[in-house]
Amino acid sequence: MFGACCCANGGDDNALDDSRIIQEILGKEELDMPEMPKAAMKEVAFSQQAPAKKQGGSPGPGSTFSATIRRNPSEPIGLDIDLIDGLSAVVVDIKEGAIKSWNERNPELALRLHDRVVDVNGSRGDSNNLVTRLKSDTTWVLQVQRPSEFPVSINRADAPSLGMDLRYAPNGTTLMITQVGDGPMQDWNRQHPEKLVRRHDRIVQLNGVRGSPPELLQASEDAETLDLVIVHYPPM
Repeated sequence: MFGACCCANGGDDNALDDSRIIQEILGKEELDMPEMPKAAMKEVAFSQQAPAKKQGGSPGPGSTFSATIRRNPSEPIGLDIDLIDGLSAVVVDIKEGAIKSWNERNPELALRLHDRVVDVNGSRGDSNNLVTRLKSDTTWVLQVQRPSEFPVSINRADAPSLGMDLRYAPNGTTLMITQVGDGPMQDWNRQHPEKLVRRHDRIVQLNGVRGSPPELLQASEDAETLDLVIVHYPPM
């Protein structure tokens, strides 16, 4: 049904047939300092003043916002991220540490699940460079994209596949779309131009299930109708 490729963050693509495939390789990226193997940096010291609150509350779906955070190098970042698009860092989980502390003090600019960090201190376009800046710098100026969500309902009928290729981090919570080709999904795009499903969009729910990529893929088995929730990001 899907061409699903399980990838280590930053790893190479594998060409796979359009079928349900689950491979255990590596987990999601956890940001660690070299001298502290499991939990590295945690931001607790911030700028002199918290950023001004945006009028109308938190950044809305489809927006890009900035957060300036100072950190103590001895404390962990407390952020799990998904790097499989090679361009950004998508938030998978927030733990005790810098980001959680920031969130508690700045609720209207809090980072959330599925937010996408696209720039760290002027570095952008390469996931590994973003990680390097997060590890090495004591002040982060982050550009963060908040995705919009929309539902998609696909009837497979007799189609052998949906015409989508996917990648996922094995311990992530999404299926990233790498290509939309001939099939029911392309038909959906023709019929719903206001809800186009595109490269780098992510499936976060499938037939009512949210969870790990294997759980999402399993929810598609033997189902003629697929009810998806897609997250879409602004252009980078």
